[in-house]
Amino acid sequence: MTFGQYWSIVVQRWYLILACCVLVGIGATLVSLFITPVYRSAVLIQVAIHSSGNQSDINDLLASNQLVQTEAQLATSDPIVKEVAIHHPGLTSVQLANMVSSSVKLNTQLFEIDVQDTDAQRAATLANEVAQTFIQHQERSRQQEDKEAQKPLQQEITTTQHQIDALKILPTPSPSPDTSAKGATDSSPTEQITPLQQHYNQWQLALAQLELSQAQRSNFLLIVQPAQVNPEPVQPKFWLNVGGGLVAGLVLGLIFVLIWDQIDQRIYTSEMLQQLVDWPILALISRVPTGERIIHPQGMDTNVEAYRILRSNIGFAGVDKPLRSLMVTSALSREGKSTVAANLAIYMALAGKRTLLIDADLLCPTLHEKFSIAAGKPGLSNAILACGMPRFPTPFPRTTGVINPRSISIAPFIHQVDIPNLSVMPSGPLPPNPSELFDSQAMQRFFQALDTYGVETIIFDTSPLLGLSEAMMLSAKVDGTIVVADLSCIHKPDLRQAQSLLVQAGAHLVGCVLNQQPPPTHRSAHSLYRNYRWRSQIEKNDAKPSLFIQPQTMAFNPETASGSAVGQKYK
Repeated sequence: MTFGQYWSIVVQRWYLILACCVLVGIGATLVSLFITPVYRSAVLIQVAIHSSGNQSDINDLLASNQLVQTEAQLATSDPIVKEVAIHHPGLTSVQLANMVSSSVKLNTQLFEIDVQDTDAQRAATLANEVAQTFIQHQERSRQQEDKEAQKPLQQEITTTQHQIDALKILPTPSPSPDTSAKGATDSSPTEQITPLQQHYNQWQLALAQLELSQAQRSNFLLIVQPAQVNPEPVQPKFWLNVGGGLVAGLVLGLIFVLIWDQIDQRIYTSEMLQQLVDWPILALISRVPTGERIIHPQGMDTNVEAYRILRSNIGFAGVDKPLRSLMVTSALSREGKSTVAANLAIYMALAGKRTLLIDADLLCPTLHEKFSIAAGKPGLSNAILACGMPRFPTPFPRTTGVINPRSISIAPFIHQVDIPNLSVMPSGPLPPNPSELFDSQAMQRFFQALDTYGVETIIFDTSPLLGLSEAMMLSAKVDGTIVVADLSCIHKPDLRQAQSLLVQAGAHLVGCVLNQQPPPTHRSAHSLYRNYRWRSQIEKNDAKPSLFIQPQTMAFNPETASGSAVGQKYK
């Protein structure tokens, strides 16, 4: 489907989209009004890394981003949450874990601890307590690590000090001739204390440097912004929820309309009909309000020009081959085919054409009622039977057994009405087998007899196409077929089946008449026609007689004819 077709679907069912928007928007509004407000408080913590210029501290700075992310994750870990929850009766660690979250500030050494609660004061209190508990926990862990790091140095210092003390309490030996020779290899206790003292000093210096480094790295978590009580709730966001509900309703409405278009089998507009069967639209018959004329509308009736357009379009369709016999049918019953056939015959007759209207619906005839013809009058069924009688007068010898249809007179079965140039042949007595009657040789002779009858246009009102065979048989015998589609009841499968039946019968489809169009709007063709007629009537009344154009001088020129009267197939 093209964008224009989708847009047509949306415009056609705009009220469904509007209803979805309104319903979802109202739902979002009610939820926003009745939902319990949630408040948010956040404490901002800095991970402070002190640099003394050595390579180790530079590496710590390079790893600060990973350290910030690690600390942010640890801030909401289970040990911290459980320790805080102990001090708040009625609050479990699971509930607090769902309320607490942490987030890292990008490209900084900062992270946030957020707490969301239905109580604004408690949210701020919990956020500060979680931050302080986390910092204390990390300090204890750091002190424990520092003690473990100092322990080997303390042991070395203690061991060295014990060795020095042991050498100090030893007596100093006196020199002798025997020991003078060994003096070159054995040292005195005083001499042994000297290197031990140097080691002791080195261990002391290392311990002092470690304590300094540990002191610099202590308190590396700093609260730079404690949590404050926020009086504005973060949930619900009223206008955001309402706007989101309207947008969601719009999207749902569009999806619903597109899905409904695929499911819905109804036909609502002429565009939908042409997309389905690609039939020329000959005329649009408006829905007639109760009390207005149905047969032979006159004056300012909305359908006066519609039937004139129908008559003109049929004339244009028969430019190459005149359409002398026409059949008016529909897919289903009660679509207004008899009314359209009757009015078409009336307007053909009003145009000066000798017209014969035949009621070929031998199952449910209605034309005799529309033209006030008695029900017992002879009609179509009598004429067909008369054409099949071998005793009917013929110029050929009776022994040949041949009936000349040109000698058959169908005048006794045709009745005049009060409209000039119009004659009506009612259905006559209803036969039990109308399909066999239409398929008989007598029906062929009847059509041959019609050729000799002095009329210019013959219009058949037939039975519906679906479920019956009479219309299919007759469509193959006439010059053209017109299908009436009632927009208030026609469905896509019915129209497809009707098209398939006409194609199988080899019918010449002239076009389609859309019946029961919605009331005309201010921009519709009927409304414009009324306005145009009203203005032209005023101009005629105000104009001078010398400016009138005499009717005798008016002539129709096909080259200058307006294309508005031509069916869409012939534009």
